[in-house]
Amino acid sequence: MLLGTQCPYCPGVLKNLSELVKTGELGRLQVINLEQHPEAAQTYGVRSVPWVKIGNYELSGAQDIAALRQRIQWASKDSSLAGEFDFLLSDGQAAKVIEHINKDNNALSAILELLGDPATVLSTRIGIGVIMEEYAGTELLKKHIPELTKLAEHNDPRIRADALHYLGLTHNQSAIPVLQQHSDDSDPEVREVVADSLELLQTLENQSDSP
Repeated sequence: MLLGTQCPYCPGVLKNLSELVKTGELGRLQVINLEQHPEAAQTYGVRSVPWVKIGNYELSGAQDIAALRQRIQWASKDSSLAGEFDFLLSDGQAAKVIEHINKDNNALSAILELLGDPATVLSTRIGIGVIMEEYAGTELLKKHIPELTKLAEHNDPRIRADALHYLGLTHNQSAIPVLQQHSDDSDPEVREVVADSLELLQTLENQSDSP
């Protein structure tokens, strides 16, 4: 972390980072006061403080502990494709993820890994929705019906709802029995998603039957 004596946000960020060290979520913390070591600004290419680097992720300005903790999680996932996608999607860079998947279709499995992780943040989940819409009705998404079917049994109703919604986006009639099994789910949002997905698949089936 780089900080300055007159910086109004530095004490709060430093306190949050120190707490993460205490909890063991961070292994160590290096703090540099730019007033004592101004050369560090040039070394790290920093123009304003507070500035924090966790792994490959850089943050400037006030940061709450949740944001810092999220970067720690990303840094720990850096060796995996899911970690890279998590960062890109949370940062609104779904186009880069789509480009990657178009080059390597197997990479869609990393999206399902994020989908099934209860710790995946809302911004990433929104990005997952963009990805799934992009591949709606494609053979690629249909190949992942077994994984989506498994996720539809998850204890977390958010994950069940998302998985059942994406089963509808497969545009494949084989998803209908799975959806019907969840029509009486204990969660009202899940039941609503099931109804919408069944309606979509029924509409598509009627269209295909039309002369």
